[in-house]
Formats: sequence, structure tokens, C-alpha cells
Amino acid sequence: MNKLVTSCGAIAIALLGASLHAQTTPAAPSAPPPAPQSNIFLADLDLAAGTARQVRNITPHAGYNNQPAFHNGTVLFVSDRSGSTDIYRYDVASATTTQVTATEAAEFSPTPLADGSGFTVTRVADPALKGEAYTESQQLWRYTVDGKPAAAVLPTGRVGYHAWLDAGHVALFLVGNDERKQPHTLVLADLAKGSAALLSSAPGRSLGRTPDGQRVSFVDKSDPAHWVIKAMTAGDRLPTVLVATPAAEKEADRSEDYCWLPDGSLMMGKGGVLWRWDGKAGNPMRVFADLGDVGGDIKRLAASADGKRLAFVVQMRSK
Repeated sequence: MNKLVTSCGAIAIALLGASLHAQTTPAAPSAPPPAPQSNIFLADLDLAAGTARQVRNITPHAGYNNQPAFHNGTVLFVSDRSGSTDIYRYDVASATTTQVTATEAAEFSPTPLADGSGFTVTRVADPALKGEAYTESQQLWRYTVDGKPAAAVLPTGRVGYHAWLDAGHVALFLVGNDERKQPHTLVLADLAKGSAALLSSAPGRSLGRTPDGQRVSFVDKSDPAHWVIKAMTAGDRLPTVLVATPAAEKEADRSEDYCWLPDGSLMMGKGGVLWRWDGKAGNPMRVFADLGDVGGDIKRLAASADGKRLAFVVQMRSK
């Protein structure tokens, strides 16, 4: 990967982050409460036939298993098997799982780097921190392929989620604080310039890169009753509306998790159902497959580079 950030750029990013927080975004709740049981499932996709088959649970482990990402025939994911969240790797061909990180820190959202040098994570150096201290400590870090912490990408804290637009630009979901009525925000950081552009003050947690590679995609939640997937980059006056998310009367039943497929379409989960948008302006999302027998609600999704496999999180329902 290119040099991640210059020293003056780091200062600029830090100052800009502080400014954004003061105006629109500070804080978050305390360290996360115990997460509900969640597992990662893998399915074989046939986009032409419109099917998802051979659906199997690849994390038959009690507790928190989340945030899958495909990387060279494997699925990276987060699990809490050691008392804190670490990164694990599931090899699709051999159906075996190995632990990648084993640190005192907590790692979330493993995201492979395009140059193959490793992956980035949201890292909490001390998971025992509480409240604002925990949130402020959430930084974007680069790790080596074998799971060793390399360096912070940015000095900015409060990073909840991220997505790379290219080697020099990364989209950051910065965590807000409901009690203080300070919203989450989405910014696009330019590492070379040490600057960041505000894209949204009401983003969902799933971030992506549009098929043309030019813009950041996100769920816009500014209308509480009507969530829409939009795309935007630095310099755009307004975001581009892509497609509405599947409708639901209650916010808890709406979806904010999606992934792009290599054919330019988009997959989203709602309840136990997969929905797909064909990528064509004006067309709605349509049901792709009903996977109601997985035993819960489909959340985070990731597609393999060839579009033949889909990994997704299921938040299991209580029996």
C-alpha cells in the first residue's frame, strides 16, 4: 500500500476530526453491551438462476461472530472466542478455521487491502475502557497478513466502520452520541492531503465502493421512515440516489446491511430474506432468496470476487 499518511497530513486529519466532532459528531455510548448470538453463514450463489444454495453455518460457536470479508479463497471475520474480539480466517476449500490475531486489543471489521499487504481493522487498544474513552480509542489500523499490528492509518478516533475507495482515500463512519444528540457522520479522508470531506450526517453502518470505483455508497437514514442507498464522493454537491431499501413499518425491522456483487448489482438482507437490486436506475429491489430456515435475521454481507459465494451474518433468534 502507498505511504499511509504524512506527518503534517496526520495533524490535519486530527484537527479536522476534532472540528467535525465539535460541530456535529462527538461521542458514543459506553463500551458495547454483550452482543446477541450471531453466526456467519456461507452460501453458493447462482446469480443467473437466482439461487442461494448449500447454505451452511461456518461459525458454530456460541457468542459473537460477525463482519465477514472475502480474501483469497478465505473469509476473514471477527469472533469473541478469547475474551476479546480477534480476527479469524475460514478457508473455504478445506472448511477449516484459524485464528489470525491474538492481541490484548479488540479488533473489528477486517478489510483486506488491495495490494495484498494485509488488512485494516477498527482497533480498540484497551477493551476494558468505558464510555467516551472507549469510543475515542477506536482507530483505523493496518495489520500484516499474519495478523500483527503494523501502524495506525490515521490518528483520528471514534472510527466505527470503514471502506477503502482506493489506496489514498478511505471512508470513515465516525461514531456519535445519542444522549448528546450528536449524530454519526460519514467522512471521506484523503491520506495524502491530510483532509476529509463530510459526506453524510445520517449514514448507516454498511459502507461500500460503487462498481465504477469512484464513489462511496451508504444507506442514508435522514428520513426515519424511508431509508435509501446513496453514493457520493468529495466534491459532489449532492449524493446520487441509487435505490430504496426494503420497506418496513418499524425501524428495527429495516435493513442497513448490503454488499456489491461483481456484476454491478447489490445484495441486501431483511429478516431471513435476501433482496437484490440489479444496479439499474429506477428499478426497485426484488426478493432473491428466502432463507428463513437459518434461524434469525440476516445482517452483514460480503460477496466473493467471482460472485459465486455470499457470506452473511445471522443474528440468531431466541428459542
